[in-house]
Amino acid sequence: MKVLKWLDKNFEEKAMSVLLWAIVVIMFIQVIMRYVFKSSLAWSEEVSRYLFIWMVFTGISYGVKNGLHMKIDLLEYFVPKLKKPLGIIADLAFFIFTCYMIKPGINVVKAIKASGQTSPAGEVPMEIVYTSLLIGFTLVVIRIIQKYVLMFTKKGEQQ
Repeated sequence: MKVLKWLDKNFEEKAMSVLLWAIVVIMFIQVIMRYVFKSSLAWSEEVSRYLFIWMVFTGISYGVKNGLHMKIDLLEYFVPKLKKPLGIIADLAFFIFTCYMIKPGINVVKAIKASGQTSPAGEVPMEIVYTSLLIGFTLVVIRIIQKYVLMFTKKGEQQ
């Protein structure tokens, strides 16, 4: 149970930290190779790009979990009573969108896996890159459900 609580609290943040550090290390090695040894790595930019893609899709879930996404709140500012209903509508729309995107994402990953497509420089199987979309959107669905389950259970405890 402790492991699940830790994952719930830290998964996205730790995953993004590891991915960012991997990008920094790879780019540092690339700079050293290029300017000190006068020879560059063919795969470093490509792998860094793919790690960044994974970081972005993990970050979407992190933003949902912590309520950090950008939004236009002009209407909420002038009519504060609309803040909660508009938030629920926005969450519902995002939930529907992410649920909808999971099935086409699975189809794309299956098609790319069947084709055996790899990246040009690093020979990274492209289904690994495209799986980031599925993992990110699945985490978003989980986080939105979690947000409302916690909201309703905490209200039930307070009454």
